[in-house]
Amino acid sequence: MKKLASLTVAMGLMASIAATASAAEVTTGTTATTKTTSSDAVATVTGATYLNPADPVITPADIKPATPQIILTKTTAFHLSMGSMATPAGWLSAQTVDTTGVIMKDAMGNEWREVYTWLGTAWIKVPSSAYVINP
Repeated sequence: MKKLASLTVAMGLMASIAATASAAEVTTGTTATTKTTSSDAVATVTGATYLNPADPVITPADIKPATPQIILTKTTAFHLSMGSMATPAGWLSAQTVDTTGVIMKDAMGNEWREVYTWLGTAWIKVPSSAYVINP
């Protein structure tokens, strides 16, 4: 008997929740007020405001140009400062890395690009075997 009573209460609760959810009248750009009655409960929804779905979520000011990516084909050393030929801060395996867009040339004519690594931003000397993808 307890199971039957629990089931009846659960069904009544689901019906009242469904009635409440369907009570709000959807109108664009205005405030809706609707009153709905069911056999179990009375649901009132007031002051609900709905946005126009045609309004842009991302504005042109939010869009930033993409930065170049570099496809490394072999293990490449990265350094914490540009032109530093001392001990590298770490090594990047063959992968595609994202750059910050900053490009510098050293006195020897080598191209250095600032990239994102797990240690933050770092510099790599772009190897001749790498592919640079410009957006």
